[in-house]
Amino acid sequence: METIWAWHPPVGVWIGILGFLGVIVPLIRDLSKIGRREKAVRTFVVFALLLLEIKSVYQDRNEHDLEQAATRVKEEKHFETIAEGIKAAIRESDSNFQLTMNRSDRITSGVSDAIRVQTGGDSFAYITFTLEPAIVRFNGLGNPSGPWFLVSITSHGKYPLREVHATLIDDERRMTAMEEYNEHPDGDWMKAIQSGDTQYQYPYLRPQSPEAPGGDVETIGAYPLPKGMTKRLTIAFSSLNGYWDETVHLGLVNGMWRQCLSVMGPTVKQARKPFINCDSDWPEGKALAEKDWARVKPPVQQQ
Repeated sequence: METIWAWHPPVGVWIGILGFLGVIVPLIRDLSKIGRREKAVRTFVVFALLLLEIKSVYQDRNEHDLEQAATRVKEEKHFETIAEGIKAAIRESDSNFQLTMNRSDRITSGVSDAIRVQTGGDSFAYITFTLEPAIVRFNGLGNPSGPWFLVSITSHGKYPLREVHATLIDDERRMTAMEEYNEHPDGDWMKAIQSGDTQYQYPYLRPQSPEAPGGDVETIGAYPLPKGMTKRLTIAFSSLNGYWDETVHLGLVNGMWRQCLSVMGPTVKQARKPFINCDSDWPEGKALAEKDWARVKPPVQQQ
């Protein structure tokens, strides 16, 4: 019964049958001779066909709505499948892009690191002075007239340094040279000034490493003791990675020569925060070296 009730012809069939009966009945039957019972049957048939037509219309509409809903569900599933495929493709593309960028970063980092290895990167060197008695000779260096300073150069950083040049500027020597020049002004005044400078150079310094945590230390010369109790020296460096400056303070502490030094550069970061290395018993600690670069101010952070 449910199957029979659920079935219906296309919309308009029952109305077509009703119209056909409305045409055919008057042709085969004299309406004036139709009795009450026959009129009642005729009326019942008309209403039955109208009700069947209304049922067909509603059933057809419901079936159409169900078909549309099923189609939408199918389309949504289809779109979801397409969307998942697009998302998967995007994820794969992002993953491949990230892998490519990581590989590029590694290559760039490797190239950049290789360049730093060749140029020196942010590594630098500094010069120290060690008191030696007159009888000691180190690498052929000595001073028979009395005690003297052994001059050494030390590397600092994880990259090697090549072609390191250093100019030690002694203001006292420069003043003496200028006084001599003033007595004989016919000479070259620039040469007279530079005669107070000492030139050092070293071809290659190894970087800091587990084997040499303090850096590569090499002897580069000798320097006489100052006449007074203190000495301030300025050293200008240059290498393949740029330029930097060192200030060295030498002073007698409890009868022993001690030193405190500071280095500014070669990078902007190191220029803003100079490297400082002082003997543990230096009277002022790091304060004296910090005064060397008082003009270097940290950048102001904007709120």
